[in-house]
Amino acid sequence: MTIRSAWHLPTGQTREDTRLAASLGMASSGPLTARGGCAVGGLQLSGTAAASMQARLSPGRLWVPGTSAAAQGGYPVTVDADTLLTFADGHATLPRVDALVVRVYDADYDASGRYEVVLEIVQGTPAGAPVPPALPKSAELLYEVSVPAGASAARGITWAAAVADRRRYAAALGGILPAGGGYGAQGTHVGQYRDAGGRLERWDGGQWQKYIPDAMLTRNSTPGNTTSQTYAEALAATTPLVATFVAPSSTWVHIAVGARAGSDNGGGAYISVNVRPKAGGADLSTASDDRAAVYTGAGSASVYTNFALGRLTPGVEYTATAAHRTGSTKAYFDSRFIRVDPVA
Repeated sequence: MTIRSAWHLPTGQTREDTRLAASLGMASSGPLTARGGCAVGGLQLSGTAAASMQARLSPGRLWVPGTSAAAQGGYPVTVDADTLLTFADGHATLPRVDALVVRVYDADYDASGRYEVVLEIVQGTPAGAPVPPALPKSAELLYEVSVPAGASAARGITWAAAVADRRRYAAALGGILPAGGGYGAQGTHVGQYRDAGGRLERWDGGQWQKYIPDAMLTRNSTPGNTTSQTYAEALAATTPLVATFVAPSSTWVHIAVGARAGSDNGGGAYISVNVRPKAGGADLSTASDDRAAVYTGAGSASVYTNFALGRLTPGVEYTATAAHRTGSTKAYFDSRFIRVDPVA
């Protein structure tokens, strides 16, 4: 069939039609598929004893994408009571990693002869450095459990250290994905957002980028001086001051630079910044008097300036490096700082 609808024809709506229609309001993972995941708060795994081979899974709900066929659709699943799970004994000498999944069997697609959904423990291969097992089709990963060598009912799994939470969470179409889950952590389309530890991240097609990256503040309290009358990044008696930052999706940042500054005969102490890609390349902004904090009086004083800088590439790392010059014989700088704030 090339086009289909649900709750439309008086007869003939298939289970596949219904599954595909039910997923329209969910975050997508492809043209015909919705992202799998759990409803927040359920399906908690805990050992029945500090060291045993059994664990208990609490009730919860989830969506399991059917992956045996392109137009299979997905399956809403409910675990409605605590479920006791028993892991197989460990290998005599080698550890392994098992995966706990919710698996859908549908004989219309997988030739299993079964129509059911089950909680299934997929055993990994024992090895000196074990890795998680490959997952079967139409299965949603919940947890990975490390099973030590020699584990048995008499010498079980130490649950406090053995469980890796791999639950991912479902979201509505266009919604922000809840944080969680190492499985399927990639985004599905450019412009998708997720909550990651209280920070908003955006999928750029290749990786998750902080929507508003962290502000960057760097400082150096060691006094230094320069005799250069053109902008130089090096100061005598101290190290260069460099702030590394990540460009936000807006492509704009706000840069502030300052110091306690003074010069011989009050001729002028100037501090500005050079901004360039960290990986190398031409400066995007060159130190200049127009973007400098300047002090020209007697003695010394604290000065700073700030300016906006745009046309950056989102997700790329840049450096802002302090540059200094004197308007007389020598200029002095102390308590230098650079702060870079991403602009939303």
